Amino acid sequence: ISATNRILEGRIKEGAFREDLFYRLNVVVMSIPPLRERKEDVPELIEHFLKKYAAENNRKIVGLTSEAQDMLLKYDYPGNVRELENIIER
Repeated sequence: ISATNRILEGRIKEGAFREDLFYRLNVVVMSIPPLRERKEDVPELIEHFLKKYAAENNRKIVGLTSEAQDMLLKYDYPGNVRELENIIER
């Protein structure tokens, strides 16, 4: 399994990605839209990351305020899921 946020065909033309490697990896392609296009996933991801970091830090976290949750739902996440995770971790 591999992932990228680049258009690899363009990178091949630029000489920045090996064509043979591209065809080895490009057997089954799954396109997952960015988080800004799947806002319905945000609450579940928030819950997942809250549980993850609560367990890692041996803390009990009840949840977010409705105001905080609303802010997170309205944000566009240019950094995608990693950005949401970093926000929750802080």
